[in-house]
Amino acid sequence: MALRLPSLPKLTSRKAVVIALLVISPFAVAGLAAKGAHDSSARPGNAAPGGAAPAVQLKAKDAAAQTEAQATAAAAATPQCLYARVVPIGKTGWGIPMPSLWNSPSTTCNLMYGDDPFRGSNHRGDPDTAIRVLQRNLNYCYGYRLTVDGIYGSNTRGVIKAVQKRHKLVADGIYGPKTRSAMNWRLYATKTNTWSKNCSSPL
Repeated sequence: MALRLPSLPKLTSRKAVVIALLVISPFAVAGLAAKGAHDSSARPGNAAPGGAAPAVQLKAKDAAAQTEAQATAAAAATPQCLYARVVPIGKTGWGIPMPSLWNSPSTTCNLMYGDDPFRGSNHRGDPDTAIRVLQRNLNYCYGYRLTVDGIYGSNTRGVIKAVQKRHKLVADGIYGPKTRSAMNWRLYATKTNTWSKNCSSPL
């Protein structure tokens, strides 16, 4: 016995197109979504048409972070400034109070973020004095208003970066020999116990 199928209503061509679209559209949307998930041009960080190039910006940020990390690693090899002393300027009677090594006339040392005041487990010397001398000088010669607290925190690092940029040095935020020699200092006369009104970089 043959099966009889119910007769389907006649569809106009317009109705047929609408039904076809309703059936096909979910698959089309899913296909487009899958394509977008695998399309590298749609991923965050890639340049939009006519827009900036975030990938290039990310590379620049990575390079800056790498340079700062290298500077920090190099600075770790230089000893921390553990005191401050007056460095004489020739036979003028003037000198510069600046961070120095402990029990040494050398000023080849550095201060960096996190020195509060000591760095590491070695607690010899008086880095608090070294940091305070630097902070006072930055305030007087560069017009900043750092809290003179003997802590090399984010504010002190930020000011050192600004000073380094001003003197066209690598702005790594680490006070070291290059920054010392480039920056301006207020002079002090030990015999008369007087300070200079102006700042200069006589090194």
